[in-house]
Order: sequence, then structure tokens, then C-alpha cells
Amino acid sequence: MLFYILYIIIIFLIWYLNRKTDFVSVFRSTEKTSWLVAGLSMFMLFASTDSAQMYSGLIYEKGISGLWLLWVGMLSTAVVPIVFAPLWAKLDFITDNQFVLFRFSGKGAKVLHQFRALYVGGIVVAFSLSFQTIAFSRILQIFFDISVKQSLLVTGGLLSLFALKNSFANKFKTDIFHAIIYFISVAVSFYFLSEYSGGLSTAINDIRQSAPDKLSLFPSSENKELLYALFVYLGIQWWSTSLFDGGGPEMARYTAPGTRWGAIKVGLTPIVLNIMVILVLISMTLMSFVHLPPNQEGELIMIEAIFKNVPNSLTPIILLGFFALFITTAESVMNWGASFITVDFYKGYIAKDKSKSHYKRFSFFVMLLLSVFSLVISFYIDSLESLIKIVFSISAGVAPVFILRWFWMRVNAWSQLAAMLSSGVYTLLFYLVQDYFQTFFEQSVLHAYEWRMIIVTVLTTITWIVVTFLTPKDDRITIERFRKILPSTHEIIKSFAIAFLIGIIVLSTTVLLIILLVG
Repeated sequence: MLFYILYIIIIFLIWYLNRKTDFVSVFRSTEKTSWLVAGLSMFMLFASTDSAQMYSGLIYEKGISGLWLLWVGMLSTAVVPIVFAPLWAKLDFITDNQFVLFRFSGKGAKVLHQFRALYVGGIVVAFSLSFQTIAFSRILQIFFDISVKQSLLVTGGLLSLFALKNSFANKFKTDIFHAIIYFISVAVSFYFLSEYSGGLSTAINDIRQSAPDKLSLFPSSENKELLYALFVYLGIQWWSTSLFDGGGPEMARYTAPGTRWGAIKVGLTPIVLNIMVILVLISMTLMSFVHLPPNQEGELIMIEAIFKNVPNSLTPIILLGFFALFITTAESVMNWGASFITVDFYKGYIAKDKSKSHYKRFSFFVMLLLSVFSLVISFYIDSLESLIKIVFSISAGVAPVFILRWFWMRVNAWSQLAAMLSSGVYTLLFYLVQDYFQTFFEQSVLHAYEWRMIIVTVLTTITWIVVTFLTPKDDRITIERFRKILPSTHEIIKSFAIAFLIGIIVLSTTVLLIILLVG
């Protein structure tokens, strides 16, 4: 109880000392911030509660090779920090949706601006929040031994309370505080899991004897399903769904240092830390597999093992560590969604001349609604893996538009709108086709998800390219204004080359370290 009281006191003090803020500071930092602080905040944004459960579930079901679903994005992991972070820092928008009106012209720009404000700010953000809600509710379910419904309601209630104080004015301070709690909880969990399993080496030896395939980094040639799935992940998924341009909750971190190199270092910080996190998550998952009870749900193995073996006096630290991950990511995503709806839609089109205090109150109201909406979605999701696959499918083929809109001036607002709409429509249509041709998908070497990724990517790409050439170009004034913020072609190519080289190094280093880890 003492740990919970201390946590509440510190969070209250951070909020109280920063409560008198203006409207803009709700959504972005109005003061220059150290790149290290912003980088740690970025790390906490990405190191969400669902990561441990995703790793645990995938390794349990498919072995370490199943993690390629998550790892392929490493190939492009440095593209945003090296290429786009400096550009976002130069533009210095309140929301990344304002980029639409800066880059595009005409009616299409206004339509896309409004559509993204509502679609991304409302629907996409609510689904993203449901990731966090489900993940943390499961932890509460195990810790307090309560039902799924009760744990979801408690999680939704906590999220709603934090929505009412969710301002960027105190975000960096709370993120650093939460990072400290998280690192302490990981260290405590790792120590007691090691004690429980007899150490990582013992756990690996036990798994090597009972289920050696779990330790394989690559699918065996006999496991054609996983092998072909890996080809889809490496050949399509990493660029089709993962290679975006850095617009999102992370944009406010890139702009915080106020310099080009500061923005780059902010983006590189979580990449370095993430390599260590991956090794720790794999190690803790493998140690959790020792003395595994039958009929265990894969995604919850690590969580249950941690709470089972950490002494009761220290479990509050573990729970607060998980909560730190949950609330840090959830607050960031919720704040991002509210900025779209408040700044881009409500202030931009509905109520243009209200006071700053009015917009500030409205933004907190929107965050409250988003937390409730995400809770409703959470009641209808079976697993985190199924949810992440739905999200990947809906975004299949969309990512290239977000990259090309910076450099290919023929891309217009209708191109991006077509990509966003068509990928969602094609994903829904695929589910209908899947039911009709159920026998084919059951007998196919590729799973339905891999087929969905391929088909939706191809159709979405064709659609937005056709729309691009059937719709008018942006006007010359808009294009010339935008070109002024871009570096030379030589610098752009050089930056991309460096970024992909770093991505290859990061992926190779991660693979090598995992090989050394599991022997």
C-alpha cells in the first residue's frame, strides 16, 4: 500500500505544479527539452504493456521464430529518426495532421484533413488504446484474481481518470518517473524469475530437451507455414505497414529539443534501448516456461510467472511497473487523438472563435470519450495477436504514400485518402472472401493473414496510384512552399542510405545477440 500512496502523491505533485498551462501546451512542449529526456519519453511510448504479452504468446505458440511478425519493422526503424525527424522539427506543427494543409492544396486537402482528424483521431486511436486497455486489464485480472469484465472496467476507469489530467505540460516529467519505475520492476522481475527457473541457462537447456523448435530463430525448412510467412513479413509487411514518416504521438518528441540533431538523437534513443528490451523479454519468457502448467494461455505465461514468484511485499512495484507502461503509452496515444479532433476538426471547422480555456476543456472531454470508446472495443477482442494483425491489415499498402508524399510531388491529398480508405475496404472484403473460400485458406501453406497482407497491399497500391493520375496536381504555390523545407536530392538519398544501413545493423545485431543468448 505504501508504494501506491507514494505513486499517487508524486503524480499529483507533478500535475499540481504544472496545472496552469495554456491550450497549446496540452498537446506539445512549449519549452525546449533535452534530447535524452524526449528520447526516454519516446522509448516509454513504444515500450507498451502489450509487448510482454505479445512476446510470451508468440514464443509459446511458434517459438522465437514467430517474433519476426514484430521484428521486420527494424529494417526501417532508423528511417524516421534520420530522414523525417529533422523535417518534423523544422515544420514545428501542433499536430502532424496540419502537414496535410501545408503539403496539399484544393478541396482534397480539406477533405483529407477533416477525414484524418475524425478517422485517425477517433477510430484508429480508440483501437490503439484498446491494445493498452486489454493488456493491462489482463494483468489486473491475474493480480487481483478478478473477472475479465471487472478488470476491463477498472482499467477503463483508471484511463478515464488520467485523461482528465493528460497534458503535455507534465508529460516528460511523468514519463521519466514512469521509466524509473519500469526499469526497477523489470530488474526485480528478472531476478526472481531467474531464481524460480534456476537461471536462463537452465531454462534454455530444459526447453532444448522438451521443445527445441521453440529456440529456433528461423523456421525450419519442414515448417513451410512459418517459412513462407517469414517471406511475407520480410518482403511486404515491413515496408507496407511499418514504414511511416514519423507523424503520430512521436512527432511532439521530435520537435521538443528544437534542433535537427536533437530530433535525430530523440529518434535513435529508443532504437538502442529496444535491443536490450528484446533480449530481456525473450529471456524472461524462456525462464517463465520452466514448470509450465498444462492448458496455459500463452500471452499470460510471463505475467503469471512473475506474480507467482515475486514476494508479496514487492508485487506492488511490479504492478506499478506494468501500470507505468500502460499509462505512458495510453496517455500519449489519447493526447494525439484529442489533438486531431480538437485542433484540426473542432477548432478548425466547428468552433473557430472560442476561448483558449474552452478548447482546453474540450480537449480533456475528447480524451475522456476516447478512453470510453476504447473500453467498449476491448470487450470484443479475443487476443492481442489478432488485434495487431487487424491493424497491420488495415494499414497494408498505406505506408508508401506517407513516405512518397514528401518527395514525389505528383502525390496529392486524394492519393492519401484513397490509400487509407481502400486498405480498410479491401480488408473487410477479404474477410467475406475468406469465409466463401474457407477450404482454400485452410489448405493453403500461407495463413489467411499472410494472404490478406499480400492481396490488400497490392490492391491498395494499385488503387492509390490510379487515383493519383486521375486527379489534379497540387497548385504550384503549395509545391514551391513545400520544397523549401526539403534538403537536396543528394542529401535525401544519403539519409535514406544511412537509415537503411542502420536498420540492417540493428536487425543483424539483434539476431546475433539472440543467437548468443539461446546458444
